[in-house]
Amino acid sequence: MGLEARSYSFMIQPQLVDFQFQVTMAALSDILLTTAGYNADDNGFGIRTLQELNCTWVLSRLTIEMTRFPMQYEKIHVETWIEEVGRSNTTRNFCIRDEKNEIIGNACSIWAMLDMKTRRAKDLQTLEGIHEFASNNVGLIEKPIKLGSVEGEEYDGFKVKYSDIDINGHVNSIRYIQWISDCFTLDCYRKCNVKRFEINYVNEILFDEFVEIVRLEQEPKDFRFEIRNENKTACRARMLF
Repeated sequence: MGLEARSYSFMIQPQLVDFQFQVTMAALSDILLTTAGYNADDNGFGIRTLQELNCTWVLSRLTIEMTRFPMQYEKIHVETWIEEVGRSNTTRNFCIRDEKNEIIGNACSIWAMLDMKTRRAKDLQTLEGIHEFASNNVGLIEKPIKLGSVEGEEYDGFKVKYSDIDINGHVNSIRYIQWISDCFTLDCYRKCNVKRFEINYVNEILFDEFVEIVRLEQEPKDFRFEIRNENKTACRARMLF
């Protein structure tokens, strides 16, 4: 991976696990985003720096593959590095290791810089020096791909509430993962483990808007999701067991 990768350690606390004492997909995703934030700060391009420019980082796509999920009180080490920086987005990879230094999972994320005034993506060329951190070291899993539209059954629907909103004024990216994870029964999680999770964030959803979750089992144990607000697609996702 080269010298560009940095490792950050986390303890899986009780509030991060499910009824089987293993970390939830949402909590694991939050750990990855926290790792990204730490590393962006270390590189000088963290969210506090961007906020001075009236900008922020937004997650565009995320893919996670796990051979196993860490358990309560287990210590994990998350390595992260920037693979490439383009004009509109940057690719960041992750490698998740246990205390024995064995790889238990990998992830890949794509980020954009959002102008808080225009609510549009901003050219990354304006961040002087960020390209110096592009290592060109590829990740250990396939990059996130564009997911197609989903024509399935409406599984759930509700209004966006206060606790769904983050500092960017829209639904927190982790909240979508929680909503999708809630589309399965406890018995399903007892029998199967998630092997791969993918999500594309398409449009932001705001406070008090109504969302519906559409679910389709495209192949056995291969589920596709689309979260919508009226005629607007907020995100599309895939959960493979």
